[in-house]
Amino acid sequence: MKIFDGTRRLGLHDMGARERLWLEVAALLHDIGVSVGEEHHVYSKKLILESNELRESLDPLSLKIVAWIAFFHRKKPNPLEYSDVAWRELLRSEYGDKIVKLAAILRIADALDRSLRQVVEDIKLKRCDDALSIEISSRGDALTEIKRAQEKAWLFEKVFGLKLRVRPWLT
Repeated sequence: MKIFDGTRRLGLHDMGARERLWLEVAALLHDIGVSVGEEHHVYSKKLILESNELRESLDPLSLKIVAWIAFFHRKKPNPLEYSDVAWRELLRSEYGDKIVKLAAILRIADALDRSLRQVVEDIKLKRCDDALSIEISSRGDALTEIKRAQEKAWLFEKVFGLKLRVRPWLT
């Protein structure tokens, strides 16, 4: 959530509490499909959409949005080119840009926990001209996380119009 809050503070988006909630729920559930099998993003989307518990907490539109954010958390598919009819309709709606930006944020956050060891303890975001720097404080070697975040940065760079730099916290 620090990436969402930091990019908002830096004026990179004007999303508020509703969108933050969408991201938070998608972040918690994006890997739920791992329990089903390969292509877990597909199963994550399906499980989110079919969850009776989530239907009690989220309105139908929010549930659909959370499911798509979770679906696009992986390096592929590209949400800007994905051809699913329901997705293309949602992408053209007033929510499309927000969903893609939230998915881009989730991709970076997911990459920063690539090893699943919670190596990254804290982050600082800094904007410098045409770039956003994410400096990470870690306990132990975070090279895997940094490398993965850089590999997944292209969508973030495209939708926010900034080069993304991920590096260790400079003191």
